Amino acid sequence: MKVLIVDDSAALRQRLVEMLSKIKQLDIVGDVGNVSAAHDAVRALQPDLIVLDIRMGDGTGIDVLREVKRHNPSTKVIILTNFPEPQYERKCAELGADFFLRKSTDSHRLVEISERLAAHLE
Repeated sequence: MKVLIVDDSAALRQRLVEMLSKIKQLDIVGDVGNVSAAHDAVRALQPDLIVLDIRMGDGTGIDVLREVKRHNPSTKVIILTNFPEPQYERKCAELGADFFLRKSTDSHRLVEISERLAAHLE
């Protein structure tokens, strides 16, 4: 399963790469820090799973989510954010996000969810 990580924090991207690289069925194909790079990476890398932040310097992950689900609805998207406001969660659900996790309390679930998704593709 090809994974793309999109977050404006380089330190968090590195931590997520380290966490998810331990799952043998996952192949981290890229990690990018802004919306523009995310759009380019999605087109070039065709990931099966995207771990996506909402707020970034040049836009929002919601824009990325909208485009991903419009062009490839089977791509799994896990929103991982510090902004768990209900309006964001509702909007992400409307646009087809598969999971909505809070960085502060749910990031430990990322590995479990990723393992389940990878096992399902085998």
